[in-house]
Amino acid sequence: MMAIDWIRKDHLPALLAALSHICHYTFDDADIEAVTYGFTNTSLDNDHWFDYSLIGEQTIALQFCQDDEDTDIIFCRIHCADEHQSAIEMMQFFLENFELRYLR
Repeated sequence: MMAIDWIRKDHLPALLAALSHICHYTFDDADIEAVTYGFTNTSLDNDHWFDYSLIGEQTIALQFCQDDEDTDIIFCRIHCADEHQSAIEMMQFFLENFELRYLR
């Protein structure tokens, strides 16, 4: 399954934590730092994405790209097993409709 969506930059920690939980990956602040650094030179208009994988009991492969209009939007592609589809759809619903913050 591949989901294509967008999130606000301030929801990045919540996205990574939720996806890590789904695939049983040990998540920490280094993941946030790596992804944040990785997407700095990306471009939606030029189709230049940053790839990052969360490798736990299963793997979730991610691609990130920042908005070329210099907004707080990050576009993301989520590649995962079909069995995770309902969990990812629920996570996307919360990220799109609620104000979330990572409480670590």
